[in-house]
Amino acid sequence: MTNWHAMSAEQAAALASGLHTLDWSWSVDDAPAVVEKFGWRTVSSRPRRITIDIGLGPDSGSIRAKNGQVTSIELQLTDFADADENAQVATAFDSFTAAITAELGEPTVRVAGPPPQNRWAGAEATLVLERSAASVWLYLVTNARLAADDRNIALDEQGLL
Repeated sequence: MTNWHAMSAEQAAALASGLHTLDWSWSVDDAPAVVEKFGWRTVSSRPRRITIDIGLGPDSGSIRAKNGQVTSIELQLTDFADADENAQVATAFDSFTAAITAELGEPTVRVAGPPPQNRWAGAEATLVLERSAASVWLYLVTNARLAADDRNIALDEQGLL
């Protein structure tokens, strides 16, 4: 891939700060106001998933919901990288981590992975910066959803799922 794109570290930190301080109902009915607040564009809307374009393409973000309540906002901060471009993904992750840390303070949790994650916990939700094999993602996840995901990962690692 010759035209690999990534959000700037400053943009990622500003986005992380905005999400971390977001005060809203978590109702899927209020999700369009969040999309508007951040200047994103809705691509498609279904009861359990709103696909958004945050500036990196028509599927660069989503808002996921269950029973009318949003469980996570998922944002792709970089293009997908080819296998020979993994160093760019790692560099972007480190750059984003430094910028977000300067904005929000040290992560409350660092997960070695895979996939590597840095987390900044809030009262209702946790901001998660994650480096996948081919891209960097920023999530705002309800604490209940994150706890359930962590529990399922632990059970899977024990061979219980």
